[in-house]
Amino acid sequence: MNPRFALALLALLVAAPLAGSAALSREKAREEILILSGERRVALTVPPGFQYSSGKDERGLISARLTAPHERLSLELSFLPDPEGEYATARGRKELIAQAFQQYVGSSVEQAMRFEELDPRIGAGTYCVFTDANLVGKNDLPRGEYHHVTTGLKSWRGCFALFTLFSHDTTSDDYLAAMKLLRESVVELPLTPLL
Repeated sequence: MNPRFALALLALLVAAPLAGSAALSREKAREEILILSGERRVALTVPPGFQYSSGKDERGLISARLTAPHERLSLELSFLPDPEGEYATARGRKELIAQAFQQYVGSSVEQAMRFEELDPRIGAGTYCVFTDANLVGKNDLPRGEYHHVTTGLKSWRGCFALFTLFSHDTTSDDYLAAMKLLRESVVELPLTPLL
């Protein structure tokens, strides 16, 4: 084989995968806006590669869903009013989490709720992580089944979001991106004055 041709072929083989990864890294996070009611709007920064959808049920409850590529992770958020600021306190958040997500305790490895503070950029938050005891050591899970569920609540003045994050682990880039979204995003936008 001609040495020049071999060098050109080698350069092409090395450059092709790098070009693909460069295209992936160029994809940027995007901002989605949810209208909760009249003038209340919440911004979510959707990580690169994640799919986003939102909706309103028959009761008027606004929700959002994000999924990582190949459904490696699923994050569901439901937005509710909190006019009295009941969930602005750690105690209020823990009580609601205990009530709303009790069903995960019995089938978890943890067998308890271990509350952690979310420490968001704006507002306050509390969450728990559960490991499904029936799935420990299993790798090829059916679609829609996950090893872990992270449940919690993020609150800010007059409103809160309950969240459920289904994942295969708690250390992957997808999981960290979803937790970053909860900490740094999911913020109410200020009202825009009419001109």
